[in-house]
Amino acid sequence: MKRLLVALIAVTAMAVTAPSYAADGFTLSGTATVHGNTVQLVSDFSDASTANDFGAISFPVPSAATLATLTTLSADFNTTNDDCGGGSPRFQIAIGGKNVFVYFGPTPNFTGCPTGWTDTGNLIGSTDARFDLTQLGGPFYGTYADALALVGAQPITAIQLVVDGGWSQPDKEQTALVRKVTINDQTLKPKPPTAKVNPAKLCKAERTRLGVAAFNELWGTNGNDKNAFGKCVSTMAHAKNAAQTQQQIMAAIAACRAKGLSGAPLGACVAAKDRVAATKTEAQEKAKKRKKKP
Repeated sequence: MKRLLVALIAVTAMAVTAPSYAADGFTLSGTATVHGNTVQLVSDFSDASTANDFGAISFPVPSAATLATLTTLSADFNTTNDDCGGGSPRFQIAIGGKNVFVYFGPTPNFTGCPTGWTDTGNLIGSTDARFDLTQLGGPFYGTYADALALVGAQPITAIQLVVDGGWSQPDKEQTALVRKVTINDQTLKPKPPTAKVNPAKLCKAERTRLGVAAFNELWGTNGNDKNAFGKCVSTMAHAKNAAQTQQQIMAAIAACRAKGLSGAPLGACVAAKDRVAATKTEAQEKAKKRKKKP
């Protein structure tokens, strides 16, 4: 039996004075996952599980949004397995607890999508009969003008991009990639997840490479240098790009070790070369304090 996704994930309305869409903050559900600079959405009806029947991307919607205030709605997509079909891929626009479906692909059946990346073009204002308005009492294949006349002034509560047509494919699986979505004046592009770093591990790696004396000279700012490790961890934890900061320090260590330096002179050399403002040796900190005295 055809299992069609009709329930939307709740998207919190944003309190804004004008219907301006956010440039980021989309959420993923079902099988949707980020792969590099794309989102992959899979609909797999080849097994008994319902957990992998659909994938969806939900976009933040401002509080003043209506269908009439939508000026642009488009996507770059690639159906890698097998084809468009089963009403998927599509945009879903939630209005009054029901949905306007906006189908991708060639009319009139929305199958036979081109191989490779395809731009839907701006679907707002389209004269194609690709707006399914049946949930709101309208035609199955309506135009944008039909949708505007029927529900144009009603508030939009959610917008999703959905893939759930695996049931319509020969192998019961449908996969699509999405690399950008444009809603009004904002283009939303997936970004690869930033790898999480462990500041303590970074600092331990520095200490191992430098030796304790050089590490303490590099990071320590008190008389016995006991705060060296804590200062390193705090700096790495608050760095805008900890991985890049670590690379700069490690490159400076390599350059200074090539000079035959070790111990405190090695730490002082690294502090002078690494271009990291937080790495001042104890001697440099004291000199700075002396300059500040009247």
